[in-house]
Amino acid sequence: MLNHNPRDSPASVHVLNDTQLCGEPPKMRHVKRALAVVVQAAAFCVLVLTYALLLVFLCTTAMVSNEMRSIPPCAASLQLPPHPGCNREQALCSKRYDETAHATMHNAFATTQDGILFAQHRGCMRSALVHGVRSFMLDVHMTSSGNVALCHYSCALGAVSLSATLDMFMLFVLQNPREIITIIWEMVPDTTGPEAARRLHTQWRAAMLKAGMPKHMFARQPTTRAWPTLQQMIQNGTRIVSFSSLRANHSAEEDWDIQGTYFLAQTPFSSATALELEQSCFVQTKFRPPWYLPWRPLLVMNQFTVLAALGINADQTSRLGHFFGIRALYKINGVDLLWHRVFPCAQCLAQMPNFVVVDFWDSSGVVQVVHRLNNLSRENMQRIGSGNSTACSVQIST
Repeated sequence: MLNHNPRDSPASVHVLNDTQLCGEPPKMRHVKRALAVVVQAAAFCVLVLTYALLLVFLCTTAMVSNEMRSIPPCAASLQLPPHPGCNREQALCSKRYDETAHATMHNAFATTQDGILFAQHRGCMRSALVHGVRSFMLDVHMTSSGNVALCHYSCALGAVSLSATLDMFMLFVLQNPREIITIIWEMVPDTTGPEAARRLHTQWRAAMLKAGMPKHMFARQPTTRAWPTLQQMIQNGTRIVSFSSLRANHSAEEDWDIQGTYFLAQTPFSSATALELEQSCFVQTKFRPPWYLPWRPLLVMNQFTVLAALGINADQTSRLGHFFGIRALYKINGVDLLWHRVFPCAQCLAQMPNFVVVDFWDSSGVVQVVHRLNNLSRENMQRIGSGNSTACSVQIST
């Protein structure tokens, strides 16, 4: 008689489940398949994005190359022909500094001719000086080596020597005894905290002193209740005006370091389209209202969009923008569009703009518009003076 082993009974035969047969549950297999699809889709998207960025880079490079063909080399000489006027205008000599307008370069160091990657101008500052630009916005950063330089966002994208820039301004002032220039400094410490700000300001101040600029600079006296005329500034030899975003406690002899936060009121600088610019006729200032102080602040009118921060000149994209209705690509610094915004804003604010700020100065109409502002008829001046500053909002900055 055969011995019967219950384990050999068909009813007791152990059936292997899916986990034992395949090593993982079905749900896990589905998850892995889904992840694989996601990874493949992501890789495809990255590839498409890479090609798209490469195409944008090539198109931008082609546009820049095309623009540079029409831009003359950086001016070799800063010497201007002799002229009896003030800033090339005879009528400006009797006007106070705060009654005059100045063509202004935004991030003036960021030029293609200076080797900046995402340049906001093609022509250099030397050429701008020769062609009538008299005000310059400059960003001062601390580099990784601990030196100060002119950069935007990051010095890794390109930097311009601070000392060489100061020497350029000094040479221009010395060679042209009837020209007045303004520099608006944005100090950007490498880290947060008062120590980093103090270190940056100290090095910047040392560079200013080394260049010999202070003895040619206008020093604001606390007891003075009015800006001088341009002729007075020329006679006094104080033909450089400097506004900085940081202020250290130095001696009264260094009142040339004017804190721009308190003496400049500016329109917004983050507009994306021409329409946003037209709707941004309000000012940011420490005071309300800004124009009725004994020492009235100066109006900075920013006429640029964020597109230029990418190094794209709307002069080259305007036709494309109008064809497709993309406002962000419209040109906003031509003579007509500049005037269409500047003069109505001046009426609304009851204040003539002192600094008309643009990107890509060499393809703009800023010099022409500033000339027009400086030669307004008595009727137009009255229209500005009788404007209603309460119609434009005043944003109090902290």
